Amino acid sequence: MSLRKRTWTYMVGDPEIDCKLVVGSVDNIVAHATIMESGDDPEAVIHGRPLGDDNRRVSVYYAIDEKAKVPFPVEDEIVTGKHAMGSWVAWPKDLIILPNEKPGVDKVSKKKRKRSELAVQMEEANVTLAELAPNLSGPYEMLCTAFKDGRELSSNIEPEVFGYICSSYITRNDVVVIATMEKVTGNLIASYQRYLYSKLKAYRMVDMVAFVHPSQIGAVGCGTGTQRTENIAKRLATAKPGQVFMLPYNSGDHWTLTVVDPDNDTVYFMDPVTRRIPCGDWENCKRGMPFQPSDKECGYYVMRYMREIIEDKDTSRFVTKWDKRGSCKYTREYLDEVRNAWADFAVKKYVKEP
Repeated sequence: MSLRKRTWTYMVGDPEIDCKLVVGSVDNIVAHATIMESGDDPEAVIHGRPLGDDNRRVSVYYAIDEKAKVPFPVEDEIVTGKHAMGSWVAWPKDLIILPNEKPGVDKVSKKKRKRSELAVQMEEANVTLAELAPNLSGPYEMLCTAFKDGRELSSNIEPEVFGYICSSYITRNDVVVIATMEKVTGNLIASYQRYLYSKLKAYRMVDMVAFVHPSQIGAVGCGTGTQRTENIAKRLATAKPGQVFMLPYNSGDHWTLTVVDPDNDTVYFMDPVTRRIPCGDWENCKRGMPFQPSDKECGYYVMRYMREIIEDKDTSRFVTKWDKRGSCKYTREYLDEVRNAWADFAVKKYVKEP
């Protein structure tokens, strides 16, 4: 199989601006997003196309109208507001409402105003990191104050982590999400993988476990199915003897974990909620595997799965061991261990090192 190179653009150190996105008219607000300062660069490329003079690059963090069509669809992957959540998309400047601008009367129906508790806090109560910080402690408070200049927090990721050199970043929204235990973003998963890589180094296990970046394989905004397959094939081609690969996958609104063992030609599928196997050739891990109690913990469960497999230090037998441990549940304390480890690492890697 011929492998095509893929170019990924990461926004590093750009001031964030909260905004509202509209479609059709200024009173039809369909999403909330952030704009990066470099979003004004007409030469910037997004999903393979130049941004142009009349558009801006935005990151959608909440869709009011999930069925609203985006101005510039990305094939059949990013077509609606729901698809755009968590992704970078181009949006016409005249359809972006900035904080100081006053749109017409918001006529979006009450039904379309269904929001998570976090979204309500962020919009109606105008919760800021500065206001959130006093209610937090330790690393979370430090992360809140680190955004006083309005910039993202960024850090370089070594090529050994994902197989290529890249930059990682976390936004204000990422910190609010993990501090309030809302659904995790790809940024959070990728930075947690970087944390786990530091554990692999400490355990002298870097030749035993490797990672695939979520942005290389996700269902939304990560290329065509062929491109995603090629990304995986290219990464697996670097496998060392006995090495397994961890692939956190987001289907659009749900996280699962796939563990690939190239030497034994085996794929393990770990779904925190459905217990289903997407392909008959895959091994389903279900006995001894905790399952999420509601619809928002999937990302934290996937992070915990990766951590436990690594801490077991015998990746060749993790399925057998999980089968034998019987019924198992993750308490809030188990998930807090994951969240707190991420926060401690984020302070060290994204706040103190730069």
